[in-house]
Amino acid sequence: MKKIQFLINQIFSTIFIVLLILIIRLFIYEPFYIPSESMMPTLDVGDFIIVNKFIYGIKNPFNNKIFIKNKSPQRGDIVVFKYPKNTKINYIKRIIGLPGDTIIYNTRNKQITLYNDKCIKKNIFRYKKLKKSKYFEKFQNITQKKYVFLKKNSIKFYKFGNIRYFQYTEYINKLPHKILFTPEIENKIDEKIYKQKNFSLYTWKVPKKCYFVMGDNRDNSFDSRYWGFVHEKYLLGKAMFIWLSIQKTTHLWFYKIKFNRICKIN
Repeated sequence: MKKIQFLINQIFSTIFIVLLILIIRLFIYEPFYIPSESMMPTLDVGDFIIVNKFIYGIKNPFNNKIFIKNKSPQRGDIVVFKYPKNTKINYIKRIIGLPGDTIIYNTRNKQITLYNDKCIKKNIFRYKKLKKSKYFEKFQNITQKKYVFLKKNSIKFYKFGNIRYFQYTEYINKLPHKILFTPEIENKIDEKIYKQKNFSLYTWKVPKKCYFVMGDNRDNSFDSRYWGFVHEKYLLGKAMFIWLSIQKTTHLWFYKIKFNRICKIN
């Protein structure tokens, strides 16, 4: 009898723990793995992050409707969301535009100008400290990368299949983060850009309940510039901090833990 009671207690304890973990993952916090370079240098391949799912409110997991509202997303927030063209896939990008914002993207210097009601919103986006980055864009064969062409006199930035990134410090409402871009590359992708009706190319007005998102790696990010806006119902949460970062060691089977990357995300 005691054994049966002990077994019942263990089963109920296990069920309680499983339900608690499930509730935490569905509504509060969830781990997320960074699989691509689109958010470099803020987030790198191999980073494991914690996403706060409660910060924007609690949603019905079956239809994505918000039934408890919390904070509103802000410019500069790094968010995980369902890719609008295929909601089975999760993306992570930075919020650049809020509902009502008009965004103009400069393809030459990769900078953003923000308008609202035909007025420039000053001091929201600022750029400082232009310099060479320690990161490189890697190509197996530069001639095989479609729509990409080296500019003239760029040989000092192109060596052994690598092209050096440059970087700015971008300030959004005085909060800094770094962005990467490749000034030595011309991207012939105008036909791939999302063109909003009644607006010129590289100009977008964010609709109600939607957000415009971009990657910090401006020349290597598939984001709102190419497929449009993210509706609030697709937002899953805000990235809070990196709790683990690993790197595959070349020619070896084991992974290296990058302790210097464990930090809060800006």
